[in-house]
Amino acid sequence: NLAPSELKKLRSKQRKARRKAEQESAQAREAQVKRDQHHKSRQQGDVEADAPQFDELIPDKLARVDDPLEQAIKFLQPLQTLAKDRIETHLMAFGVYYRKKKVLLMLQSLKRAHKVDPKNPKLHSCLIRFHQIIEEQKGNWDPSVKEVVTQETKIYFEGKNAYDLNREFLENNSNSLRAVLEGTKMMYHLDNKSQSRAVSLVTSLDNKYQDVDIEICTEILDSLRRGDLGSCDAQLEEFVKECNLRFPYTAAFKPPSEWVPPNETNHVNQEQENYNSN
Repeated sequence: NLAPSELKKLRSKQRKARRKAEQESAQAREAQVKRDQHHKSRQQGDVEADAPQFDELIPDKLARVDDPLEQAIKFLQPLQTLAKDRIETHLMAFGVYYRKKKVLLMLQSLKRAHKVDPKNPKLHSCLIRFHQIIEEQKGNWDPSVKEVVTQETKIYFEGKNAYDLNREFLENNSNSLRAVLEGTKMMYHLDNKSQSRAVSLVTSLDNKYQDVDIEICTEILDSLRRGDLGSCDAQLEEFVKECNLRFPYTAAFKPPSEWVPPNETNHVNQEQENYNSN
């Protein structure tokens, strides 16, 4: 008794309902399989299938090798990588919530990251940004939200303002270029009049820094090009020259006139290999 248009709508709804039911059934079966596998693994005393496998660190075993320190470092590397991945995940989550102004979710991400690595330089940048959010928006919050944030952030801020926190961070980590990069970015973020000093701190690769390597120098170069410290073309050019002196074989620090596209580089390398073989 339905009109053709009404009948067409009814059949469309029925098809959607069937597809939804099939998807839910498939998901339920998949979840049951995972639960069965998990219970089986627990019963057999095995670790989870996707858990990283680490060798056992036995002092007597290490004492018998010729390089015990190196072997111990190899054991710790997977744990360090796992911790790094975890904190980066929490800090990425903070960035998402920061853009959406989700205060309590930002706080949750900061707490998790702080638990993994309280001295992480990127965590410091997030804390400074969060401190600024608190000062700018706390007057608009619900009293219960304000109370939670105030109570939970005491351990991080200790009643200090963002400027003092950032200044102390730079003073306490003056020998770490990674820390100085994050501190100078926050210096400029809080006061763009400090640009000259911020750029000078992060581009002067003198002997006071103990962690100067290709990775951090490349990160600084990318940061300067993004404008994290404002427009500083002249300082950026000088920084590239200094990095090129330190790391002459790194393509990222080559002057534009010396840069060779990857395909041409491979062609040159192949010709050199052919020449050597002949």
